[in-house]
Parts: sequence; structure tokens; C-alpha cells
Amino acid sequence: MAKTLEFFFDYISPTAYIAQAVVTGVIERSGATVQLRPMFLGGVMKATGNQPPGTIPAKGKYLGADLARCCKRYGLELHFNPHFPMMNTRPLAGATLRLADDPGQQSALFLAGWKHIWGKPNGINCGDENQFKEAFGSEGLDADKLWELGNDPETKAMLRANTEEAVERGAFGAPTFFVGDEMFFGHDRLDYAEEALNA
Repeated sequence: MAKTLEFFFDYISPTAYIAQAVVTGVIERSGATVQLRPMFLGGVMKATGNQPPGTIPAKGKYLGADLARCCKRYGLELHFNPHFPMMNTRPLAGATLRLADDPGQQSALFLAGWKHIWGKPNGINCGDENQFKEAFGSEGLDADKLWELGNDPETKAMLRANTEEAVERGAFGAPTFFVGDEMFFGHDRLDYAEEALNA
């Protein structure tokens, strides 16, 4: 029976942007399935007392160089989002969560989300309705429906539940992965997650 890799993420995280590219190879090699688990990173950090890297000068300086190094390894373009760190990712995260029963559309939105936030110059603020609809409509997606899903009260409750579950299971940042009860933090720990999937 194929195992499942749970991928807890928030689109606001540039390291999760790198992870989404690495995950593809892990899934192809292991034959596992990936379960996308959007969460609210701000809520995770608040609940665990964690701080964004940019609030620690030395760590923030290192992160910029490290992101460039990682993107080079995986052939990714990363462009600083002009709306960071205030961009509201919850409508996009919520829409991704609500598409769990439609894997094709969920995957299309997931990839488009990373593309329009980090993968091209002048990335969008996906909490802005006009920017959201223009970006995802250009990908052939039903942007009106996605915006409505992402802002539905039921969606917000589901996203909050995902966030609380992540914290309860030990998450303190993004990206966080689980294979069963075993947790792996960061895209640079996906080789260990792959070992667990193949065990």
C-alpha cells in the first residue's frame, strides 16, 4: 500500500516554494501520494513562539543567500514578492484546501499559486481580489469560484483546524512534512522523508 506524505505549508513561505519543487521527485521515486495541507503560518508561529527569520538580522542575511543557492540547485526562479510580508495568503490556501476532492484542479491551483507569488517578477498579493482573479483566471481556472471558496466561513474554519492540528503534531514553521507520525521540517529534510516512505 502506497504511503502518504503530508505537506503542511503556507504560500507566504519562500522555503515552502522550494519544497514544492523537491516534493515532485520524492513522490515520483517513492510511488507515494502527497496530501496538501495548507495552514496559516502566522498562527503556527504565534502558537509556538517562533519568529520569522527576517526579525533576526544575521539569520535574515543568511536566508537570502541560502534561498539563492537552493533555487540554483533545483532550477527555480525566485523573485522577491513586493507585498511580502503582509500579503494575505489565506484565500489561496483556503481554495487549495477546498479542492482536495478534485486532485487535478487542486494541483493546477497549487502550482499556479507558487508561480504567481514567488516564480515571476512582481508577485501578487493573493488577498487582493483583483490580483487573485486576474492571476488564476489567466491559468484557465475558475477564479470567481476559487475566490468564493477561499473566503467562505467554512473554509476559514477548515484552515484554522489544519493550523491547530499542525501545531498539536509538533510543527513550528513551514514547510513541515509527516509520514505517519514522523515529522520532517524543511525541504532539506525531504531525503529523510523519502526514506520513511520507502521503509
